[in-house]
Amino acid sequence: MKNTIKKRILCFLGTLLALGVINAQSGSSSENYIQTKTYLDYNGTVPSKTLETVQYFDGLGRSKQFVDVKASPLEKDVVTHIEYDQFGRQVRDYLPIPQSGTQNGAIYTSPLGNASSVYGGEKVYSEKVLENSPWIESNSRSRLEMTGVPNL
Repeated sequence: MKNTIKKRILCFLGTLLALGVINAQSGSSSENYIQTKTYLDYNGTVPSKTLETVQYFDGLGRSKQFVDVKASPLEKDVVTHIEYDQFGRQVRDYLPIPQSGTQNGAIYTSPLGNASSVYGGEKVYSEKVLENSPWIESNSRSRLEMTGVPNL
């Protein structure tokens, strides 16, 4: 009698655990991301004003896109695109680009598509001109500039 009750309880708890894991994983996409939600105004029962940001990462752990959910005055998403060169250096810093609507934090496949309608013909990024070799750049920061000797 006691064994059957224990088995039923364990079976029930195992089912709840499995459903909880399945439910927790069903909302995630194939992207690596961090979702941040800041409550700006809270009246005690329901948050009336929030700030939500989703930061997406590539397979190497580098940021590739920031999505500010409903951050524009018309409650449209504002996306900041991040791009790297063949050596993994960030060479362009893009302006935040308001999108045509909201995807509630989902990643945008072409975040720069709306740039011309927002900024016109202007360039939407600043660009860095770097040395072609990442070895030279990384060693230029640690190059020996001065040597001191103790008094003899």
